[in-house]
Amino acid sequence: MTGLSDIPIVVNYAEDNEAEVEITENVRALLTQISSMLSALINDDMVDSIDLHSLPLLPGEHDAIHTILGQGEVNASFDSLGSTTIYETALAGVWWVTHNNENDDCIAETIEITTIPAILESQHDDIENAHTALQEQLKEWNETT
Repeated sequence: MTGLSDIPIVVNYAEDNEAEVEITENVRALLTQISSMLSALINDDMVDSIDLHSLPLLPGEHDAIHTILGQGEVNASFDSLGSTTIYETALAGVWWVTHNNENDDCIAETIEITTIPAILESQHDDIENAHTALQEQLKEWNETT
């Protein structure tokens, strides 16, 4: 099993490069869990997630995890009964997903271990509908030329 020390983690501090992050037992346990989940994704294509709202985090631990994981290059957001933001952390395959309600209150926050969060994948029915619409438009254009 790969240990946390085998995964290079670069901490990017948004505001203060001299800031220190306290690595508590909860933070260490969560990072170890993420490491195990990454191993399962690599070896068995197993996707998993961690519900951050269900964890008994102490003050500062949420921010510490957020800081340690950092933010990578890929992000997405959309509005559907509230805003949803998704970004890949500095660790490829580790995604931070936040769902807010219409009042912009956070109602769900997860860390997803996957190649791409399922909420971003196109649904099969939607793809079929798009294909049908394109075929109909092409048929119409072909008939008029």
